[in-house]
Amino acid sequence: MNHHILNNQNIHRAVLMLSAAAIWCCIGICGHDLWTPDEPRVAGIVLEMAETGQMVIPHLAGEPFIEKPPFYFAIAALMLKLIGPLTGPTAAIRLTTAAFGLGVLLMTFLIAHCLWGEKTGILAAAILLTMEAFVINFQWIRVDAALSFFVIAAVWCFVEVYFKGRKNLLPLAGAFLAGAFLTKGFIGPVLAAFPWFGAAAVRLFSKQDRSNRIKGFIAGHFWMVLVFVLISGAWVVLFYVKGGPLLWKEWFWVNNVGRFTGSVSKGHLRPGDPFYYVIHLAGDTIPWTPLILYWIWRVIRGFIKNKTLSHEEIFLLIWGLGSILLLTLSTAKRGLYLLPVLPVFAVMGAAGIKEMIPRWFNWYAGFWMTFCLVLIGMLGLLPLVPMILPDKMTAQVSRVLVDFSCYHLLAGVWLILLLFLIFRLQRRMSPGHRMALVTAVLIINLMGLPVKAIDREKSMAADIQNFVAGIPEPQRGSTAGIGFSESMRGAFYYYTGWRVPQIRNEDRIKDILFGKDSGFDSLIVSYKDRKHKQKRINPESDLAPLPYRILAETSTGDNQKQKLFWIKGEVLP
Repeated sequence: MNHHILNNQNIHRAVLMLSAAAIWCCIGICGHDLWTPDEPRVAGIVLEMAETGQMVIPHLAGEPFIEKPPFYFAIAALMLKLIGPLTGPTAAIRLTTAAFGLGVLLMTFLIAHCLWGEKTGILAAAILLTMEAFVINFQWIRVDAALSFFVIAAVWCFVEVYFKGRKNLLPLAGAFLAGAFLTKGFIGPVLAAFPWFGAAAVRLFSKQDRSNRIKGFIAGHFWMVLVFVLISGAWVVLFYVKGGPLLWKEWFWVNNVGRFTGSVSKGHLRPGDPFYYVIHLAGDTIPWTPLILYWIWRVIRGFIKNKTLSHEEIFLLIWGLGSILLLTLSTAKRGLYLLPVLPVFAVMGAAGIKEMIPRWFNWYAGFWMTFCLVLIGMLGLLPLVPMILPDKMTAQVSRVLVDFSCYHLLAGVWLILLLFLIFRLQRRMSPGHRMALVTAVLIINLMGLPVKAIDREKSMAADIQNFVAGIPEPQRGSTAGIGFSESMRGAFYYYTGWRVPQIRNEDRIKDILFGKDSGFDSLIVSYKDRKHKQKRINPESDLAPLPYRILAETSTGDNQKQKLFWIKGEVLP
């Protein structure tokens, strides 16, 4: 069989998958505002980089932001300048994430294609496209989208090198590893270490001339490491020269070493918790979780029974389980960090039914497709049956869902078209491909009306712009901020162009309110009640002993929980 040419049957699958990916990309990125967490911060950094041209050290509202290297921000800034005037700034930045997502899909297809052929490659990409975590995170303005692409692109190079003998791709792998490093630091190349080891182990321990193999291994990897060092080192040197030793030390020891080991109280720290990522993975891979578990069970059962594993199975096990182990050992834990690992589980799922589809999967696929069709039908019928919405839902969200619009009409059209395709292509497409198609259509529907409804709750633009409009422009130069999160600092700059100076010294806050500060005479207080995170200043309690009056206030963000107060000291007689 020639794996380099798609047959007619696989062309149908590929066209449907590409169509779903294109619609997913277009619908999901243009219809909503910046959402917390992450998006206001990242978008603010991107906008500032596009306006200032400072590409070496990212800045957030005028202050250096050194948690992450600048590569994603620089690419998004370039995208903003190129197409921002046509699409709007938010859609242009979000397109950067979507483009990286399409790149991840392509690399996943290429890896599975290299291992088992084009049919498995198409299914692996379709599985990844319809995973719950992939859908959510590649519609979000986040640095991890670029990290995922560069890691999986490096893995593709390793697969081609060790399974197909294409040693000339090792320098390219070095360039992709450098891209991963320049996106999120050392965690990028480290995440590629396990798939590299799995692929290399298969090659080194195979029954060939070991001496020649080791010589070629050393020579090829010399060029890979050289390319990586030259590209990554260029930025490290520039960062050190421009930022100085103190800033470089904070980036290296605090944001790389410290966050991994938990020696600094910064980031999403969860020491221990050994099953954190196992639990998250079960949810992130929905609806394909049973298929992934089936592949792992089948491989383990085959090894116990026959005492053998194929090279492809060894590679996937080392890649998948090794990556989960690495993330578990880190004290910084967040479900988002699984994003670069999702492709290996998509390939596992596709491999689970590449030869024979188990009977239980036919039943499961039928159940899931029925569930998706019911949901699509319910979205279209919401104006007729609004009583099915939960009572706790806010009025503005429920109003979007039940007021008839083109989204409801499209849901009905999608449902009819989907039923037609399912019955028309029933014999041409396997249950896995049909399940992926139905799931993709459900996702496309969810990217319409529900996203628009959620945006009513999460959008911060109008609230912040109206709040800032109430502060006379001549007084903004003498106004500072306290308690601002990174997202709030980014939102202020993104929506109003105001780099609000931050005051973190309690004595200076008192001086400002008592009228004794030479630089500022009023404050903007950002407050959100957080039980498990760092404490924010609450003007209604923490500042109560101090003389001040509230000049303006507003609520914004999720369920209007984020509070903003503009206060000024009131000198007592």
